[in-house]
Amino acid sequence: MTPARPSSFLWFICIAYLTQGIAQHFCLIAQPLDYYMLKALGSNAAEVASLLSVLMIPWMIKPVYGIVSDFLPLAGYRRKSYLILAYSLGGCFYLVSALASSFSALIFALFLTATGMAIGTTIICGLTLEVGRPGAQTRTFQSIQAVCYYSASIISFLIGGALCANLVPSVALHCAAAIAAVPCFVTAGSAWWLLRENKSTRTKIDLVALKNVFYQLRARKLLVVALFLCCWSFSPGFGTPLYFHETKTLGFTQLFIGQLGAINSVGMIVGALIFSKCMDRKLGTKTQATISVLIGTVSTFGYLLLASESSAILLEFFRGVANVIAVLTIYGLAADVSPKRMESTSIALLIAAYNIAEQISNVLGANLYSYVFKDGFAELIVVSALATLACMLLVPVLPDKDQYAS
Repeated sequence: MTPARPSSFLWFICIAYLTQGIAQHFCLIAQPLDYYMLKALGSNAAEVASLLSVLMIPWMIKPVYGIVSDFLPLAGYRRKSYLILAYSLGGCFYLVSALASSFSALIFALFLTATGMAIGTTIICGLTLEVGRPGAQTRTFQSIQAVCYYSASIISFLIGGALCANLVPSVALHCAAAIAAVPCFVTAGSAWWLLRENKSTRTKIDLVALKNVFYQLRARKLLVVALFLCCWSFSPGFGTPLYFHETKTLGFTQLFIGQLGAINSVGMIVGALIFSKCMDRKLGTKTQATISVLIGTVSTFGYLLLASESSAILLEFFRGVANVIAVLTIYGLAADVSPKRMESTSIALLIAAYNIAEQISNVLGANLYSYVFKDGFAELIVVSALATLACMLLVPVLPDKDQYAS
């Protein structure tokens, strides 16, 4: 990949991750979708989490997109063509979602938007490694991506909360989908104008290179990092139960819940800056992982104190800081152990493992909340925090930086 000028790649990843912060189904459309399922469909937390897990399927098969992009050029390009296709797909089916007259049609359209977003992030992650590795800029690019993503998500959560507060559930959902379509088309156009890539004459998958991928992906360092990613994300999730707890038990308004999401994103921006200035390149891998586990555990336990709007604001901010430090640590681990020339495939495989475990944990957490703890939020928090703390057992076996793939 050869950007047209040094700044063009930075411009593109900024635009792309601003779009991700709006158009991913857990951003702008997330609260309107939860609100619709709670109010219009009368679903409980477990039912909502189970249905939303369908939208995570495209994120669970990200290695497929990575393999195709790494080894089968589309119209002569390994990255550019796929990015244009992915974001165009997302934009088109968000428009379909805005016009959908049935819930099944809506979910089908949102599934295809999720597919477009998942393909886009897979290609961009591989692209970030390709461009960033020669100058050791990969983690810098990842920090920039995080700031752009969470800046956009601040606006997304505020808009989502406002839509839910002022419109009936179905209209709020359709408006959110229509808004999310716009940045998708902007990013597709940006990929066309800002990215420059040498054309390939290859039209078939290189089977020899593909076999080499699977051989290298068996490396112990990759498997250890994948195990840590899975264990980190496999703590019973409390995102959907938190929304139900805030809505039904604490009586927070939809507008305030949207504002809490924005505050969480502000915390994530602060966390990304802290990571970039104080942790990246200054602390070893195991130290970063230890800090991530400890602050993740503390931030989760903090939700035992959730009782008012003021406590919710503080907790969401701190959770945002803790979460983004963990995410950047995890993405840094994945980037460091990903072999060259198969960047999209290897990092997609690692992040797919993370996504699969996280989705299982979300469904598990919602079912524990609804059926085992009988809407008991405190019990779920304790279980989730202890599961996060258990990740400390894996920190000693993480690879050191001198063991990373070159």
